[in-house]
Amino acid sequence: MTTRKLAFVFLGLLGPMQAAGAKECLLSHATYREPRSGTVMQFRPLANEPAALTAQVFSLTVPNTDTRLPADITWTNGKNSFPLGTIRHPCTDDDREAGLEDGSGLCRTWEGQVYALTGGGAEQLNSREATPAPKGLLLPDFGAAFTEWADFANANPDGSAWDAFTLTGCSDE
Repeated sequence: MTTRKLAFVFLGLLGPMQAAGAKECLLSHATYREPRSGTVMQFRPLANEPAALTAQVFSLTVPNTDTRLPADITWTNGKNSFPLGTIRHPCTDDDREAGLEDGSGLCRTWEGQVYALTGGGAEQLNSREATPAPKGLLLPDFGAAFTEWADFANANPDGSAWDAFTLTGCSDE
């Protein structure tokens, strides 16, 4: 009986300790992975980013290539602002004709709202720079847009991707 009580006390203490460990990683240092394709998102701290509303910057590593795509999360203006993520790649002539080129000189691979995945579901991402890294990130329609992108399709002919990324690590940089 005493052993059982000690086990419950230990397990009760372990939960908050794990939660505290997870909160130590800031989003600006987090690494996420999309499980189906193996795509990796690596966040980095802001360093003189050009857009005043940019809250987070990251790179996206394309599986089976040496390609790292620049990306960011900015906040829209207005009363009901929300986090808007953009992943970019070097433009082709077809991209330019389709109107995918933006002010950065690159073209959009994916653009959309970004959600934090928590134990209770999807929530709006926090706008503070010192945001704790959520357990996961949801990029709606990322999987469809990414697998249709020619560079991914050529390097991963049977590949597919989902819209959810899982926290896999935290860098010290």
